[in-house]
Amino acid sequence: MAALTLRPWPFPEDQEAELYWFGSPYMDYKENWRIRVAFRTSSTNIKVVSYPWGTLPDLRIGRLYTKGKYDPVKPLSGSAYSLLINKLSQGTVVNSFKLPKRLIDLNKNPELGLQNIIQFKVDSLTYCIPVIEFIRAMFVNSKNMALHLLQPHGLELLVDQSEMYGDVLHFDMSARVPAKLAIDSNARHLSWIYMDARIRAMWDSVYQHLFSQAIKNSPQNPQAALKKGIPLGIDLTEIGPLQIHVRGEQFIDYILVKEIIGFSGFEHPHEKISFWHPSKKRRESTFGDKQVRLTSRADNDNYILNDESDHAKEDIHQDVLEAPPTFMHFSNIPVVSTRRQHVRQSNTGQDVIFNSGRGGKTSGAQEEVSTQESVVGGDTSPIDFQTLETIPASEGIGLESFFEMIQLLKQTFPVKVSMSILRIPPGRRFSVCPNGARRTCAVVQITSAVSTAYILEVARPDNWSISTLILRPSQQASFKVIEDNIKQLLEGLVHKGGHWDRKVLERCNGVSVEKLKHYQNDTAIEWASRLMSKIL
Repeated sequence: MAALTLRPWPFPEDQEAELYWFGSPYMDYKENWRIRVAFRTSSTNIKVVSYPWGTLPDLRIGRLYTKGKYDPVKPLSGSAYSLLINKLSQGTVVNSFKLPKRLIDLNKNPELGLQNIIQFKVDSLTYCIPVIEFIRAMFVNSKNMALHLLQPHGLELLVDQSEMYGDVLHFDMSARVPAKLAIDSNARHLSWIYMDARIRAMWDSVYQHLFSQAIKNSPQNPQAALKKGIPLGIDLTEIGPLQIHVRGEQFIDYILVKEIIGFSGFEHPHEKISFWHPSKKRRESTFGDKQVRLTSRADNDNYILNDESDHAKEDIHQDVLEAPPTFMHFSNIPVVSTRRQHVRQSNTGQDVIFNSGRGGKTSGAQEEVSTQESVVGGDTSPIDFQTLETIPASEGIGLESFFEMIQLLKQTFPVKVSMSILRIPPGRRFSVCPNGARRTCAVVQITSAVSTAYILEVARPDNWSISTLILRPSQQASFKVIEDNIKQLLEGLVHKGGHWDRKVLERCNGVSVEKLKHYQNDTAIEWASRLMSKIL
């Protein structure tokens, strides 16, 4: 299995550091989620380092790191225990300062000591499980799940639909699930969270606790509380009996759980699952040369954590760093099958070697990865708005096909492309999509050798009938004028209940505006070509 090297790493090269405890998740100035992680060395006190929240699946308390890399050979601290509980709701949530100091000394650090733990009393022993570790083991088996856990309606973004046909659950994953995670085990795990009302309530409670505490701490500006950091909480449901296998350390009658190794006793609500993902296609053989790429890249590549996410792609073929698994045994193991609804052509002719792609001079090097929010298209830079608030591309629900077209446009035409995602102004029903997500709009700046144009594409997850707008600024129009026009257009759009306001279009200052209709049968390249024919 691939290993992740943590960056930044604030310790000397040869000094060994133990992952000691977790701090609170918080938002940085870019509104990306991060988590504070406490390390301890033999010669220094506790040092807290910040990493992207998506790194959580790969972090375990008690691991020893050198140069930011976990050493899998060295034994982990603690012993193996197994506890049998009647139901999860028998656990009580307290803060870490309640732990005996001889078990873990948090040096009176409130950032660490105020983190929540769950205490289960079994016979004469009290098992203390950090809430963050419990959440990781239950829900967060990948960066993808971590990022969606701390989003409103995050679970709905991963599932397109789920319907029963006879005794079979037809479960459709969305394009937000990377292709490498569209596998049987993940279909069981994701459908279990989504379909079991009790488990889903626990998932939802994580974000609900976080946001309600932010409002309590800062009623006028909850965002300020989120940027400061809030300890995670969770509502434990009456589900059981369960057996939990853990690694921990004991002091008198207290056992501090450092890692949950596995669960047994959960029951999946369905016996048969037929799952689908956009990457799942039937193969049809056609005659033609097969292109073969030679590369020295191994399957078990090691990765270096790149704290900046500017080169991470938002598509179903993004790289996935698999985390060490937490064993989850269902008392009824659902039978999983895959539906393949679309066709992929597969050439059966002679092999032809070609060199483009991931081979070449960097094929043997460690690859940099991001566990932060990804950006569309990898190298698509944002537009530097001053008065309009942009959001992460992952919140652009309903813009997926537009992103695909823009990426193809960049590759096909000699233009420079920048893009940002905005929220539609609130206040009307149109401002919110049918699935409850806030409706968004993509603003794309396309610069050719002779002119610059701006494209406004409103998210249409419900296939809402609205044209794309093309704005051509005059040479005298400043960037602030363009921003003001975009703001007025979006406000008029909401005021008209989801239609472009003709009066606002007519009084746009310093820009000419043209509409471009959507055609259902357009391919991505046809869409890009129609758009460029209007611009060039």
